[in-house]
Amino acid sequence: MGADKAYDTRGFITVCRENKVTPHVAQNLGRRGGSAIDGRTKRHGGDAVSPRRRKCIEQCFGWDKVVGRMR
Repeated sequence: MGADKAYDTRGFITVCRENKVTPHVAQNLGRRGGSAIDGRTKRHGGDAVSPRRRKCIEQCFGWDKVVGRMR
């Protein structure tokens, strides 16, 4: 499950793990209490791929909003 840093909450991460889903969530290190993402998630190889894939998706939405007139 890929998500931005707004989903870096203990509740969301716990629900993902209970459903046997690996959360690929951007860490929110500036949040009070720190990030809910720990070493279990960061050690997976897929976690390094996730930001690159997320960027590709964001670029598509960015183009669609600016050029394609998505509302």
